Amino acid sequence: MPDSQFIDRFEFSMEQRRKFLKEMTALTGFAMITSAELCRAAPVSTVGDPENNDPNWGSIKGQLVLDGEAPERSEVDLEKYKIAGKDLEWFKSMGPILNEDWIVDKKTKGVNWVIVWLIPENANNRRLKPKPKLAIHPKFAKIEADKKFITVDQEPLGYSKHAVAIREGMGLKMKNSSPIQHVFNLTGFKNADMPPKTMEPNSEIDIVDLKPEITAVPINCPPHPWERMYLRIFDHPYYAVTDGEGRFEIKNAPAGKCRLVVWQESIGYKGGRKGRYGEVVDITGGAVKDLGEIKIKVATTKDEK
Repeated sequence: MPDSQFIDRFEFSMEQRRKFLKEMTALTGFAMITSAELCRAAPVSTVGDPENNDPNWGSIKGQLVLDGEAPERSEVDLEKYKIAGKDLEWFKSMGPILNEDWIVDKKTKGVNWVIVWLIPENANNRRLKPKPKLAIHPKFAKIEADKKFITVDQEPLGYSKHAVAIREGMGLKMKNSSPIQHVFNLTGFKNADMPPKTMEPNSEIDIVDLKPEITAVPINCPPHPWERMYLRIFDHPYYAVTDGEGRFEIKNAPAGKCRLVVWQESIGYKGGRKGRYGEVVDITGGAVKDLGEIKIKVATTKDEK
């Protein structure tokens, strides 16, 4: 990697310096750090993005990690919910049914099913009219046909996806692969007019025309109350759901400062109520910024949610 102090000895203008550093980052795959930058707080790692060298757009990634011990997953008490007959026989045949409030990878402590998204840097300024919005990358101008629907199966131990994030214009393809009847029930504000839908065995239904919501939308099956998942509907494409190791990546976001919001069903927003405006992050154009580990805790107070 080129010596960054060598770069500093040249009398570059600030614009020339920025251009040179971006070009070297894209070519080498390493973040170029000048001696002036080293005097500040340690930067997050940034590497060239092989899929994007446009200085106006960049990507961001990280890992949501549990700070502390993971809570034991409790078993669902089928008798408590008065499950009987064919339903009871089916569920018992599938083994223990465990609650999904916290799904944590034992090795990395990464937290699955955390929803993260970006909002404008000045989103917390309520005086601004109209409400600020993030610029949308041309790639996201239209939703691709093969991404119009997210498939969620009604599996015997719960939904195949416990948390889903979609953009306005997308929908859900709900499937019931089991031999028993389920019910699709969505509880929203802007989508409050959607009645419960019966799902016969081995059937599927499409849920469309969903409107963006400012809160998480619970989806459940009333006959089987432990079967639940959460949906967030956005008016932009800058969101992600963490994988089994708590990792996420948001691509082709506008370069510059914005805010990263983190939400998990048991704690609500990371940082409590103030967390609904997230924390400021600076996205570098033509690069992938790695935020590293972002820690969240199990314990929180009610007024933080």
